[in-house]
Formats: sequence, C-alpha cells, structure tokens
Amino acid sequence: MGTIIKSISFHNFYNYYGSYEDNTYTFTEGINIINADNNMGKSKFYNGFLWILRDEVYDSDEKKIMPVDKSYYKMISGKARREYNDELTIGVRIVFVNDDTCYTVTKEVNCKHDDEWNFNATTEVIKTEGNEDLPIYDKSEKDEAIRKMIPCEMEKYSLLQGESMERLVDLSTLKGLESTINVLADMSNLIQMCDKAKELVSEAQKEYKAEEKRSDSANEELARLQEERDRLEKWISDSEKKIQLARKELVNANENEQKFERDFFSQKKRIEARNGYEKEHESLRNLQKQKESQEKAITGHLFDENRPWLLMGLNNETRVFDNLRTTLIEELAQKKILDNPEIMLPEGSPDTPSLQRMLEKCHCEVCDREAPRGSIPWLHIQKVMNRPRRAMLTSDSFVQFYGDIQKITGRYETTIPCIADDFRQYMDALESLDKNIEQQENVVEQRGNEMALLGTGDTTPEADRITLSSYNNAKKTQTDKTELIQSLTCKIKVWEDSLKKVRNTLSKKQNNTQVIRAEKLYADMLVVADMFAETKERIFKTIVDKLQIVANNMYAKLTAGNQTLGGTLEFKREEDGTVKVKVVDRNGEELFGNGTGFQRMKQLAIVMSIISAKENENSFDYPFISDAPFSEFGVRFVNNFLDMAPHVFRQSIIMIKDLYDPDSKQYILPGGLEIAKRMRDGKLKGTFYVNYIEERADSSNLITKKMCYSE
Repeated sequence: MGTIIKSISFHNFYNYYGSYEDNTYTFTEGINIINADNNMGKSKFYNGFLWILRDEVYDSDEKKIMPVDKSYYKMISGKARREYNDELTIGVRIVFVNDDTCYTVTKEVNCKHDDEWNFNATTEVIKTEGNEDLPIYDKSEKDEAIRKMIPCEMEKYSLLQGESMERLVDLSTLKGLESTINVLADMSNLIQMCDKAKELVSEAQKEYKAEEKRSDSANEELARLQEERDRLEKWISDSEKKIQLARKELVNANENEQKFERDFFSQKKRIEARNGYEKEHESLRNLQKQKESQEKAITGHLFDENRPWLLMGLNNETRVFDNLRTTLIEELAQKKILDNPEIMLPEGSPDTPSLQRMLEKCHCEVCDREAPRGSIPWLHIQKVMNRPRRAMLTSDSFVQFYGDIQKITGRYETTIPCIADDFRQYMDALESLDKNIEQQENVVEQRGNEMALLGTGDTTPEADRITLSSYNNAKKTQTDKTELIQSLTCKIKVWEDSLKKVRNTLSKKQNNTQVIRAEKLYADMLVVADMFAETKERIFKTIVDKLQIVANNMYAKLTAGNQTLGGTLEFKREEDGTVKVKVVDRNGEELFGNGTGFQRMKQLAIVMSIISAKENENSFDYPFISDAPFSEFGVRFVNNFLDMAPHVFRQSIIMIKDLYDPDSKQYILPGGLEIAKRMRDGKLKGTFYVNYIEERADSSNLITKKMCYSE
C-alpha cells in the first residue's frame, strides 16, 4: 500500500504562465528537488498541492493559509491576466498512483471579467485501470479518491511548510509522542481491535448473566456466589474507571508541572525583581520627598526670626542704620528739624494733647523754654500740631517684617554675617540630594530593565501568584493521584484473587448447559481481550525501546559535521503509558536552547525513526512534501537530509533555494550539480529541477521556466 506522485502541472497558476504542457514536473521515487531563488515559484508550487488536497493556498501577503475561493484573483498569472484580459482558465493537475491504480486530479477555475471578475471552479478526477480511463462524478467519491494521495491523518507528517517542521511531533504534551507513534507505526488497526475486544467482552458478560437469570434455579448457594461475584466485578470495574480517570488527571498534572515549572522559577525571579524594584523606588521617593521638603524650607529661611536670608549681604547696614538713628536723635535734640517737622518727626510724635498743652502754657516741653503766644516758637508748635496726617495703611508681611527689623535691628548685627554660610550649607545639601536622586534613578532604571528582561511587563503579581498556586496544585495532584492509583491497584489485586475463587466455585456448582456455554464464551472473550491488549503493549514497548536507538542514530547522522553537538535523545515510558522525550548532554542533564536547525532535525529524527521502527516495513507510504524546510539548516544539514531521506521516505518532493546560484549560467551551486550528477549516474533516485526567469520582471509579468538536471 502507498502513494507515488508521478507529476504535477500548472496552467496560468501564479507565475507559472502557460499551458499544462509548458509547466509539467515529472517525479520518481526518492528525492525530487525544485531549486529556486526567492519569488521564483517555491511557495506557489507548494500551493498546487494545498489546492488539490485542501482547497487552500498560502497567501504571502497575509502570511497565512487562506481558503482558495478567497484567493482566485491572486492565483491568476499576472502575464496571462494582461494578455487574455476578459476570460482565461487557471488550474493544477496532479497524477499519482495508489495501490497500482492511477488517478489524475485536475482543479480549474474559469475566470471571466465583465464589470467585475467572476469565478467558476471545477474538479475532475479520472481513475485509470489498465488502459481504461474512468471519470468519477460523485463529489464524495472524488474527495475519497483525492485523499488516497495523502490521508488526513498523515497530512501533518507529509505536507510541511518551513517552521511547521518544528511541530511534526507535539513534544509539549506527554501524549504528543504517543499519538505520533500510534499513527506512524500504523497501530490504529490494533487499537481498534483492542476496543472491539472490550466490546465483545461486555456483550459476552451481559449474555452470560442473562442466561443465569433465565435459568430457573432456586439454588441459594449459586445465588449467593453470583451476588458476591457481581459485587467484586463492580468494585473492580469502578476502581478501574477511577484509575483511568486518575491517570488522565496525573498526565494533566505532569503536563502542568512541566508547564508551570519553568514559569515557577521565572515567577520567583520576577517576585524578587519586583521587591527589589519597589525597595529602590521607595528609596528614590524618600530622597525626592527630602528634596521637596528642603525646597519648601527656603521660605522659612528667608523670613527666619534669627537669621533671615533676605538680609544676606547687609552686613554693614545695621551699623549704618544705627548711625543714622543716632544722628537723627542728635539732630532732634539740637532742634535742627524745626523747619521740617513733617519729614523728620516720626508719625504720631509729639502727640496732639501734648502739643495743645504746650500752646496753652506757652512753654515748649521738648526744649524746655518759654514760647510766648504768637512768637516764632509758639507758631512752630502750632504748625507741628496742625501738620497733615498720612492715612494709616494695613501693612503686608514684608512691611511688617521690615518694621520689626527696624525696631530690633541691633540683634541682627551678629547673625547677618552667618547667613551666607547657612545658604552655602543649604545649597550643598540640595546639590547632594540631586546627586543622590540621580544615582538612585539609575538604580531604579537598572532594576526596571532587569524586570523587563524577566518579562514582568507581560504578567502581573496576581498572575505570578496563580502560577505558584498552579505549580503547587500540580505537585499535590501528582502525589494524590499516584497514591490513589497505588491504593486502588492493590485493592483490585485482592478483589481479582477473590473473584477468581468465586468464579471457579460457581463454575463447579453450575449444571445448566446454556449457562455453562455462555460462561465459556465470556471467559474466551476475556482471554482474547487480554491477548490484544498484551500484543498492543508489547508492540508499543518494542517500538519505544527500538526508537531511542534508531532516533539517536538518525539524529547523529542528520546533525553530523556541525561545530556544536546536538545532544542525545532520551525516551522514557511513563507509568501512565505515555512517552516523554528530551535532549540530554553526556551527563544526562537536559539540554535547552538548541538552534532552529537542531530543533527541526530533532523532529525529523523522531518521525523518521518511528517510521523506521515499524515492524512490518520501514518506509513512509506517502509523499513527503516540504516547502523551504532547510531555510535555517545550512549546507551540512541539507546534505545530511538528502543522504538519509531515501532510506525512510519512498518519495520526497522538496522546494529549496539553498542550492540556487543566480550568478551562474546554470543557476545552480556546485553542490547541486554534484547531487544532479549522482541522480544521472543512478546513485541517487530522484529528479532535480531548477526554476529560473529569462528576463527580470515583477509579479505582473513574471514567467517561471524550468530546467531538469537529473535527466
């Protein structure tokens, strides 16, 4: 059983301008290479297979797989659209052989332009037996025939595009490798037989008990034994269901432990980073508060009662003020201010009652001399009493402040000289705070960068707490479910021993022929079910045991010649029946961080080794089709794969650019020429095509041509 693709042809499909005959690629068993530079048809070639198999294409603009009916316009050759203008046909045709029967599948779209583009898609499938071509008309039969090329369950391992190679085997879950082994080792039939055998056991058991009820037996001993048997069977059945459920929960717990274990340690680092950041940030806030407090204190310094900074630089002014005041007092005493009382006398002095009394007594109390009425002194006293009065204004803080200074100026004679030192100390302290703040801001920024590297921006403290809780729950579930499974397993063993004794006793005491016959059928079905289960387990164990040896041999050959070592693959069968694989170093420690090339080769090595470990045959029954699988491999990986692939895949169709040389007349590197020569000499099965363009053009006028170097 198997499939070989004989050819693929394109008609005005993307940059494959022209008829099917102009764009036909013929394939054989072995390695089939389509070597092309960027934008020369590799992904478009791959889209031909996607269209035939899945009615989808990869949209390079959207960078995702799109339904084909959303992409018809983009699929039209730009040159054909310009030439035909109003109506043309695009299509892909694949010829393949499955079990000696040839199928030709053609999918076409008639594209017609009126006011807008209209598309009419058709699918034609022809089955060839002998020399007779038999068209298939029924849609479901067409779909069934197309799927003979690559079945749906095999598509994951057969139809690959670039990074999808990294997802060949789902190693993120414990059941991922087990499901891959079941598919690639073709154990589906055996698994179905095991399930069917269980159904037959159940049916035989029902019939057996039905016969017991139909037998009109009044034997109390038999009834008691039957009740005991049914009770033990129920206990065992219920416990097996609990074990099955517990194993599923244990698998989930193991997966959660693996999932949250990495996050658990990252979470601890994030918590430490957050705490460190908050501590340093709090220190920064304290420094900023100190600076803010210092800046606010400047107002108090300006109006300080003992050392007001507003008097800075007025060291000699108090002495000048005192001199002026002394001089003023002397001038008053010497009566030099008689002609200018308004200016020299302080407001409110002398007071009006005193002046009135002096006028009445005609005697000046200031200079203690007579002032006859009408004399010059008397008129002066009258003039002072009648002098204009200034309006009393409410003084603001500055007026009041300076007024106080005038009253108590003497006390500042010793403090004003110290103000400059106070100010310098204040500014030094402020400058020191600025430096400390700047340093602390750098520390906070560094802590923030550390947090960013740890991904704190992608999570929250609450999320980290959930991670911690999930990890601890997974560990607890592991312990609880393991203990439950062990406990129930021990109980089942005791019950099975008791059940065996009860069945033997019941069988000896039973004398009804129909019951005995039904009992024997039930016992035989139990044996058959156990036989299938043991066979499945034996084959699976054999594959896993062989898998580690074969996979490491395959992995070593695929990664040979590189400067770094890729480690060793380790396969481990878990208690719950699943298989876990990891890459370890020479000391058995798990390796992380291998490059993309190694990661993809690991996946390929596992898949290829599973195929090789099959008991009946060691090759893949369907084409291995891949677009740009070696884009990050390097020349050594490419050559290693080309050497190993024919031993595992009956047919490989690979679209690559790694062997293309745009500067060569032959458009191929020397390594590619060597591969083509090996094909021509019969040392390597396969074909080697090179896509090229005769004239540079954009996608609207692009024509891809081909040369075959293997013929």
